[in-house]
Amino acid sequence: IAVAIAGKFIGSAAAAKFVGQSWKDSLTLGTLMNTRGLMEIVVLNIGYDLGVLNAEIFVMLILMALTTTFMTGLSLSGIEKI
Repeated sequence: IAVAIAGKFIGSAAAAKFVGQSWKDSLTLGTLMNTRGLMEIVVLNIGYDLGVLNAEIFVMLILMALTTTFMTGLSLSGIEKI
């Protein structure tokens, strides 16, 4: 989960900085790109119902979606203090 979060955060923040955004805006964008939320859970449920995802992968992806969604508020609060 940590690798997935870090990869998306760093990639998004670096791309935003590359096109001229401030560090604060770049970090905010990186954080917001990690938010998956309800839409991902809906798609994962459809994939599981169709048999595309087994139970182990389904649970892992649901945990990642919930973790990134819940940590967004805390991350944005921390970035706002910068």
